[in-house]
Amino acid sequence: MDFKKLPFWGQFAVVACMAIALVAVAWMAYPNFSEMAKKNAADRVQLEGLQTEIRKGQAIEAKLPEFEKEIENLQLKLNDLLAILPTEPETGELLKWVKNLADQSNLDLRQFNPGSLKPVEFYKEFPIMMDVEGDYHDLGVFFDRISKYSRIINVSGVTINAQSSPNHSIHSTFTATTFVYDEKAGGAQ
Repeated sequence: MDFKKLPFWGQFAVVACMAIALVAVAWMAYPNFSEMAKKNAADRVQLEGLQTEIRKGQAIEAKLPEFEKEIENLQLKLNDLLAILPTEPETGELLKWVKNLADQSNLDLRQFNPGSLKPVEFYKEFPIMMDVEGDYHDLGVFFDRISKYSRIINVSGVTINAQSSPNHSIHSTFTATTFVYDEKAGGAQ
């Protein structure tokens, strides 16, 4: 049978039958096209979301050296601040330093009496009662040197009395208050 010899309506019928057969075979071989299309659309949305997260992660990764540098700078600042505001009273080291400073200033350190720690916000006050004998000018030099120490030290309650000793012209008592960082109170804020 020759397709060209068939009349027009016959050719049309053969082509229509073949098209119907093709659609039927496709329908049977690949069922649920609409469900597959929905699944593909959902997968595309999920893929776009994952690609967005990947781009965000890559942007953060690109800034990682910058963050590491900032952490390093903050760690250096923290170390500097801990020298000014240590986490422990360090009484022995402070006593050695004050005794050495008093000797350099030609003062006799008669009393070094540490008080108890007093909590204040994120730090604690550490008062130390001191009693020295020497000359008025030497006491000024001593206070000047205390002001240049790396730790913060406040001097308060200074009393100066004249003395009739051949070695020393004054006797002075005062409170030197230094500060200690309170890690528990500082971490709670």
